Amino acid sequence: MCIWNTHDGRCIRQIADPDSAQMLCCTFQPINNNLTVVGNSKHNIHGVNISTGKKVKGGSSKLTGRVLSLSFDSAGRILWAGDDRGSIFSFLFDMATGKLTKAKRLVVSEGSAITSISARSWISREARDPSLLVNACINKLLLYRVVDNEGALQLKRTFPVQQMSHALGSIFCPLMSFRQGACVVTGSEDMCVYFFDVERATKAIVNKLQGHSAAVLGVSFNCDESLLASSDAKGMVIIWRREQK
Repeated sequence: MCIWNTHDGRCIRQIADPDSAQMLCCTFQPINNNLTVVGNSKHNIHGVNISTGKKVKGGSSKLTGRVLSLSFDSAGRILWAGDDRGSIFSFLFDMATGKLTKAKRLVVSEGSAITSISARSWISREARDPSLLVNACINKLLLYRVVDNEGALQLKRTFPVQQMSHALGSIFCPLMSFRQGACVVTGSEDMCVYFFDVERATKAIVNKLQGHSAAVLGVSFNCDESLLASSDAKGMVIIWRREQK
């Protein structure tokens, strides 16, 4: 794991995987940025102290497959982890000790990799419930409702996206406002970027960006949504500017 200075691009710290395995994903603990959680190819997740580079005692657990995706809720109390066998696990995170306790497991689709997980405490004025956005290799983008304080999930709706093999990612639009509707953005294996309105019952696609020549793997907004970055399987990154209305 590399910690980067975003101002000048310098790598300021490197931390090896605790199991000396391939480190496949990592995420900051949102309340304590000295703690991260990493997921690896040996099916393990570990809490890691950035200052010491050491594992957190009691902060490790095993999944059913290679750990590909991680996301905390905004309060930092629930962690979701997705693996390459189609399962999403929820864990309770002890803020005082860093201990992880396995809570719930959902099998999204047996054998289909969970390549991206994003959590949001609420999406819009019409959807005030906590939500989880998930990419799985089943040609669908999945939106789940978080139904209890242990991170249990209930499927809310799906959106059509080409994904059967690539590690695609998706995001909620970052501005949590009281505007009408709410959007999510995802990459796709058809070389496009899609915007979906999660509250629109029909014709949920509100925008489609074309310009890549390979599967679009990653999407990321800047903080005020004026710029969107997308990356593809050939190594191309495109920066898109929002049209001024």
